[in-house]
Amino acid sequence: MKRSVALLALIPFSLLLVVSLWLLTRPNPEPASFTSPTRPAPSFDVAGLDGGQVKLSDFKGRPVLVNIWATWCAPCKLEHPVLVDMAGKGVEIVGVLYKDPTGEDAARELLKREGNPFAHIGLDPSGDLGIAIGIGGVPESFLIDADGMIVKTHRSYFDDTSAAACIAAYRAELAKSGQAPKPAPA
Repeated sequence: MKRSVALLALIPFSLLLVVSLWLLTRPNPEPASFTSPTRPAPSFDVAGLDGGQVKLSDFKGRPVLVNIWATWCAPCKLEHPVLVDMAGKGVEIVGVLYKDPTGEDAARELLKREGNPFAHIGLDPSGDLGIAIGIGGVPESFLIDADGMIVKTHRSYFDDTSAAACIAAYRAELAKSGQAPKPAPA
C-alpha cells in the first residue's frame, strides 16, 4: 500500500518535471522587437550634462532616438558600444541619464573612456522624465519622429540585431521627414 501511494505521488512530480523541461528546451520566441503603439512623446526641458537645457522641441522636424541609461546599469554598459556604432552610422541619439547616484562626473568619465554616442545628454535625477516617457527600467530607447510622436520603443539593451532594426526605422523616419542622412564620420 505504501509503495502505491509513493508511486501516485511521483505522477504529479514527473508531470511537472516533463513540462518544465519542455518549457526550458523549446525554441525561444522571437526577441523583443523594436515596436510600439504610436503615441505623443512627453515634452521635456531638462538640465544638460554639459550645461544648458535639453529640450524635445529642439528636435522638432527631425527624428531622434532617446536612450534612457545610467552608469550603474550593467545592460547599459553592454549596450554602450552598440550605441557608439549607431551614432557613427548617422543616428541622432539623445541620452537621458536616469536616477544616477554616482553623479555627473562618473557619467562624463564613462563617456570620455568609452566614447560618447549622444548628441545631447539630459539629466533625470528624480526619474520624472523616465516616468513621463513610460520606461519600465533601463536601458530603454524611444524613436521619436519629426512630429514628436514615439513611433518605436525598445525595452532592453541594443544588440547588433536590434540596432540594425533601429537604424532602419530611424532612416525611414528621416526619409519621411525629408531630411538627408548625416554622413558617417571619417
